[in-house]
Amino acid sequence: MLRKADKPGFDLAGWSKLARLGSTNAIFGLSEMVNQDVKVSGLSLEEVSMRNAVGLIGKADEPMVSIYLLFSGNASGHIMLAFRPETALELVDMAVGLPVGSTQSIGEMEQSVLGEIGNIAGSFFLNAVADDAGMRLMPSPPAVVMDMAGAIVGSVMAEVWDHAESAFAIRLGFATGDQQIEGSFIVLPNMSSMMGSGLAGGV
Repeated sequence: MLRKADKPGFDLAGWSKLARLGSTNAIFGLSEMVNQDVKVSGLSLEEVSMRNAVGLIGKADEPMVSIYLLFSGNASGHIMLAFRPETALELVDMAVGLPVGSTQSIGEMEQSVLGEIGNIAGSFFLNAVADDAGMRLMPSPPAVVMDMAGAIVGSVMAEVWDHAESAFAIRLGFATGDQQIEGSFIVLPNMSSMMGSGLAGGV
């Protein structure tokens, strides 16, 4: 079961502020990219163990499409957007101005569109956090991964737990009014880099 972050010396209030600010900006960027009024449906800050990490994006045997980025600078970590395959197809249609239902498979072009969606959402999140906290944060090029949720978490996110038993996560759910888009936006900051930046003890 996922738990609220409660590490000693961890400034939950400060990071809650940054999470809300960054998440609002990320959703704004996503809305612009897909030409839809996307709204936040849930936001939480949690500490999650490797055993329970798959719960961040879905059931272990559930097919998912994930857009994954690293970020670096004054702090480092991981960003991931995750969608069901049918939602990813709809996102491609919205982003390129096609009627929903036009895209039937995810090829090279569709992966490029999804990667740009992840890049926009991730960059908008990082820019808002960096501007508010006086930091420099840079995203990596996005990678699009299609697999079962358990495999995605196990392969893409495994390095998060290389030197820790648990990780701190900003977990954001979002949807449109008519439920055309439902997905998860996960940010996993590197705890040691947060401590080094001075953010873990206060913002």
